[in-house]
Amino acid sequence: MKKSIFTILPMALLASCSSELMETTDNNINSGDVEKISIVSHPFVFDDDTRTSLTATEKSIIFAWADYDAMGVFPVAPYTNSQMKRELSVPAGTDAHYATFDGAGWELKSGNTYAAYVPYNGNLTSSTPYSAIPIDMTHQNGTLYTIGLACDYMYALSSYKNHSNNSSVSDIVFDFKHAVSLLQLKITVPVSANWTNVTLTNDAGDKVWVMSATMNAATGEVTPKNVASRISIPLYNVSTTDKNKTITLYWAVLPTTTGKLKISALTSDYKRYTSTVDSRTFVAGKAYRYETTLSEAPASGVKNDYEWVDLGLSVMWASRNVGSADVTDFGKYYAWGETKAYGEEDLSNNTNYQYNSQSSYVKKYYDWRTYKWCNGSYSKITKYYRTSDYNNDEIINIEAEDDAATQNWGMLWRMPTKKEIEELLHICKWKWINSYNNVNVNGFIVTGPNENSIFLPAAGYCKEFQVERTLLEGLYWSSSVEAYWGSTEAFLIETNSMSLGCGSIERYIGLPVRAVCE
Repeated sequence: MKKSIFTILPMALLASCSSELMETTDNNINSGDVEKISIVSHPFVFDDDTRTSLTATEKSIIFAWADYDAMGVFPVAPYTNSQMKRELSVPAGTDAHYATFDGAGWELKSGNTYAAYVPYNGNLTSSTPYSAIPIDMTHQNGTLYTIGLACDYMYALSSYKNHSNNSSVSDIVFDFKHAVSLLQLKITVPVSANWTNVTLTNDAGDKVWVMSATMNAATGEVTPKNVASRISIPLYNVSTTDKNKTITLYWAVLPTTTGKLKISALTSDYKRYTSTVDSRTFVAGKAYRYETTLSEAPASGVKNDYEWVDLGLSVMWASRNVGSADVTDFGKYYAWGETKAYGEEDLSNNTNYQYNSQSSYVKKYYDWRTYKWCNGSYSKITKYYRTSDYNNDEIINIEAEDDAATQNWGMLWRMPTKKEIEELLHICKWKWINSYNNVNVNGFIVTGPNENSIFLPAAGYCKEFQVERTLLEGLYWSSSVEAYWGSTEAFLIETNSMSLGCGSIERYIGLPVRAVCE
């Protein structure tokens, strides 16, 4: 077996492991200097373990190999991309530090260099190099079991040790190091409830959590691909029968400096409880503990001078549209991926814009010829598209620099994702109302399961040079384009007095934006 220790609480740890220990008796102990002191520990391992396990104590979190664990091995020198799966065997009579190969497949050769990694990824192709092993940190449920199974990414470069009785014979050793940090979160909940999820969000809106990346199996260097401002763990109705009980959760995270964090927990009846904790810097191979007590969250609040409302969903929704003066104001109309609206563009060299008396250049109309992310035609999209129906690597979710909410209201705000729009549609109650608050504006009152509500005016849309369907339809952008070849459309909320749903529309059309925050 193999184990490593993440230290949670400060402590002195002396550890040295050797496969060359000798049994001694009083008759063969010689006087003189001590050559080596070895300290070996023996963790408890369940009899039915068939996968890697992690076990937490007050002092540490212990990693242990188990029979049939698998690792991927790449020859580095001589170099080849081809990986080999090596199933591990736990030698009888050993402690939790050691495991061996099963001997299947090609044999490792003395003098060659190999890079190894776990957990094994059997979906790699022959062209995947050892320097770009995919990492996915999204599938976690707060348990050590899941982390040990799928998220405790480790790497090792082979080394060699000659046998003491034969210098021509050497052992190949893979000394694995952890690429991740472990986070233990102990939250004291103030009420008896079924808890459905816990979220950790950077309080300033900064993206600090790496959700996907690639890892170099020889060096452990991680290259981020997708970075988010929050991580969320579904709890699947973890129940507390009494108030002031403590829930303990675990996350595997890639090393980061978190910034100040907001911890948010949601109950099955959509009540939110929160707390904040200070910034920490996580180092690979170490574990960190947070202990905090939650308190009931307010129904609304303000970020960057703009009000949000808690509807009991995964994010907070703004009380009014971007560019609006109040809740009944339509606000401004933005083409998808553009951050300035009708009359705001400053494109003096573009013939599709005309000069006005206010000494600025005004967009004549909304169509493909004036759309920022194409070369005058829907067939010439320049950003946010897929080159084929099967290419998942293209950018199809809006970046902050092109997000109308972020650029006009600040980093704490953004456009909602398609998933967040569907959540709004499916969990909340929608009621069409004419002349909201006795103002001649129609639209939907959207009431969350916690009974808080927002108003979405039927602002219509802007196509070519005019606004159409005001007071009849409410269309609002999401942050995601359609995930098919070309990606000429983006997802949106589509509502009128008779229906509502999530649809898509051409990206050049001007729509209002309703922002969200976390």
